[in-house]
Amino acid sequence: MKLSYQVTAAEAGLSTERLMQKNLGFSRGMVRKLKRLSGVSVNGHPVCLSRCLQAGDRISIKLQFDESTDVLPQPIPIDIVYEDGHFLAVNKPPEMLVHPLKHEQENTLANAVLYHYHQKGIESVFRPVSRLDRNTSGLVVIAKHAHAGFRLARQLSTGELRREYLAVVHGLIKQEQGSIDLPIARCEDSKLKRRVCPDGKRSVTYYNVIRYLADSTLVKLCLATGRTHQIRVHLSHIGHPLVGDTLYGGREEGISRQALHCCRVSLTHPITGFPLTLEAPLPEDLQRLLKVN
Repeated sequence: MKLSYQVTAAEAGLSTERLMQKNLGFSRGMVRKLKRLSGVSVNGHPVCLSRCLQAGDRISIKLQFDESTDVLPQPIPIDIVYEDGHFLAVNKPPEMLVHPLKHEQENTLANAVLYHYHQKGIESVFRPVSRLDRNTSGLVVIAKHAHAGFRLARQLSTGELRREYLAVVHGLIKQEQGSIDLPIARCEDSKLKRRVCPDGKRSVTYYNVIRYLADSTLVKLCLATGRTHQIRVHLSHIGHPLVGDTLYGGREEGISRQALHCCRVSLTHPITGFPLTLEAPLPEDLQRLLKVN
């Protein structure tokens, strides 16, 4: 896969390397790799990246290289919401890990995506840009090559890649909209659990009440930061843990996992620059929970 770009009059005089970093958004690491592997040509010929460009020059940049991974491809069905040559978005079901663990190497989203790549003849490793807990369902964005991964990760860090969640929490949240700005740190006695802590990293969650249920609330949430378990910790701290989230004080009432789903992702396409909004419907267990309430 290659990216083709024609140099404009305003860009004439820039070195190939400078144009790639400044105007095309390539990371320094990717530029160094392209140097080593001769992955850039100008007007069909290999070129030194320090060469100054002229208006009308056509740059061709190789976006994918031979890469290896230890993850085993497995024929696991996946719900692909969006896919092109640069990234895909998958609606992850609950009870599925995104990445393999040392003691759990199979049946993860990585195994499923790599099998999908294999079937389509795509040579790539698994590059998730966003991640979800095992028992959180919804959209996961996955880059197909390092350049797309770099540009999408930068959007995630600046908030340009925006994730929205739906959750059912215990109790009736009195304030219909607001924000939770509380720092989060790892619990000293647990490798998994997090807590609100003055010495933690700043964490900001915005929420809007969608519907009041019998003794719970359906709420939409947006993240300004992306800390581990952020939504779960913040809502538990204000006295409204997620239904089913036993780690943070929730009770399994009508659902056997935390009632949390990433329903929408908005981003700018890493190559074309076009805005995209992707959506994933509520899974059956959350739909049943709402009907019961």
